Amino acid sequence: MTNQPKVPRIWPLSLAALIAFLCLISLGTWQWKRLAWKENLIATVSERLDKPAIAAPGPDLWDNVSRQGHLYKKVELRGHYDHSKEIHVWFALNKPQGGKLYGPGYLILTKFTTLQGWDVIVNRGFVPEAMKQPSSRPMTLTKDEQYLTGLIRFDEPKTWLSPPADTQNNVWIVRQVAEMRQYLDLSAHSTAPYWIDLTKGQGEAGLPQGGETLVTFSNNHLQYMLTWYALAVVLFGVYLAWLIKALRGPSRKLS
Repeated sequence: MTNQPKVPRIWPLSLAALIAFLCLISLGTWQWKRLAWKENLIATVSERLDKPAIAAPGPDLWDNVSRQGHLYKKVELRGHYDHSKEIHVWFALNKPQGGKLYGPGYLILTKFTTLQGWDVIVNRGFVPEAMKQPSSRPMTLTKDEQYLTGLIRFDEPKTWLSPPADTQNNVWIVRQVAEMRQYLDLSAHSTAPYWIDLTKGQGEAGLPQGGETLVTFSNNHLQYMLTWYALAVVLFGVYLAWLIKALRGPSRKLS
């Protein structure tokens, strides 16, 4: 009498293989959906960047302003800077997009009051470390009315690993509108729920150096999708080979 593979041996392994196979297929399918979402995002943002600037959304439109509908939209606005209210975001500029400055320094984010009376935080651009303080760059402290063109931006991701802002020395890493607004002592009711990245520098000196926004999106979802599906195929092949061997294994005498 031959000893057939025992049910307790085959079925637990088969169940484990099935669960692992379904997990791999689910991960591949999720990456497929992410791929479609990312391609749509890239196409949408590219279309927004190609369009002419529109008026920056004011308070009557803020309830409808969202990351999905407005990220990287090109906008224009007029008003005045308040250079007494600046935020300095540490930034290492390795590849300037249109200017000449590069290296470690700061992005200068300044309160801007529009002609309509509401405020928005504006990322004026990059300055080197030696020009962090406004007193070191008086030529950048424009006082006359400004016409700005820039891109709408929203809060950057923040996790428990994100370093908190050094409010004592005014050094920031992660930009979030609510935190910056509170630091600058701006009204929540009259301050835009987004900030604006300028598309170019201002004044004769061109400083701070604007136009440094990198509009790029990593898109490795196709690679990840193929990897998960390939692992599912490999798992199925290994399981099938093991199952055939188990069912057709050499006969053994019962003891």
